[in-house]
Parts: sequence; structure tokens; C-alpha cells
Amino acid sequence: MSMTGNDLRAMISALGLTQAEFGRLVDVSVGAVAQWLSGSRSIPGPVEAYLSLLMRLPSSIRESEIAQLRKGATSMKNGMYLIHFKGAGEGYATLTFQDGIIYGYDESGAEYDGLYRPVDTQGTIAININVQMKANVPTVAGGVSKPFDWVLTVSTSLNANQPQGSVIVQTSLNYPISATYRRMRDLPVAA
Repeated sequence: MSMTGNDLRAMISALGLTQAEFGRLVDVSVGAVAQWLSGSRSIPGPVEAYLSLLMRLPSSIRESEIAQLRKGATSMKNGMYLIHFKGAGEGYATLTFQDGIIYGYDESGAEYDGLYRPVDTQGTIAININVQMKANVPTVAGGVSKPFDWVLTVSTSLNANQPQGSVIVQTSLNYPISATYRRMRDLPVAA
């Protein structure tokens, strides 16, 4: 079932946002938001997915995201990053950082969907990601696998001013993994 304009209006109200703030949050014009609310345009799937993720976040993270929206852009430069992670095995992922949102895939087919936010003025950002694991694929977080698709949550922080570095990633399995990250390129600019 698709989200209606009334559903969207209720979510915007629950988040305490104006239509203009919501437009900035999902990178669209106020006019597009007004058309979604009136029902003259359908709400795109990615907007519905983002709102679903945002509403599932703990209120402290959601409030922090909204506070950052009101302060301006985050300090992390938008771009694509290569991640090499090690634990009970190793692997690679490519993650896209875009205006507070993180998404991507790893070589086992796991899907990454999360958020990042600034922590301090020195460039530290906090990262929280849900990793949609595939059935019967062991994780580097202790080699755990399950006979069904499931979600592994991971979190870390890093210095957004550094194009590469190393971090320790905490997991919902209480099995920390080490990871290195390297900026690959800027995101394409829409014409």
C-alpha cells in the first residue's frame, strides 16, 4: 500500500517539521511536497523508504537529524567510499554518503541503509547502519548466519575530514570488527 498525502502530513507533523524543512530533508522543492500532500503527485518509493527508516530510529537519533537539518549541512563530504572490513573473515563494501544518509552493498549481497550525523566541530561523525543480511551467509561479525534474511545493526564514528582511515565497528552481535575506509569519488552532480 502506498503512502497517501494524509499519511505524509501526519509524519511531517509527528517530526515537527515545516513543509520547507521536509523538502530540504528529502532534497526536493516545497512545491513537490505540496503536490504529494494534495495527492496530485504520488510520493516516490525512496521518500517512503527514507521516512520508514527515519521513523524506526530511536527518538534521540531522529531528533539529532532534525537539529542538524535546522543547523545546515553535515560536515561529511558527499561521496562514495570503499570499505574493507575484518572480523571472522573479511570483505568489501561500497557505501554512498549523501546529506546524512548512507546506503550501499557488500560483495555478499548485504544491503546497507543508515544515517550519519556530526558529533563535534572537529569533524567527527557518528554512523548507524542497518545491514540487511542474506539467508545462510555468514557475517564477519563472529561468522553468524541465519536461515532467513535478517538485520545486523552496526555503529562507529570517524573523522569526516580524512579521506581514509581505520575504525572499530560495534555490532548488535557484540562482536566488534575492524574496518578501513577510503573515499573513491564525489557523487555525480545533476544537470
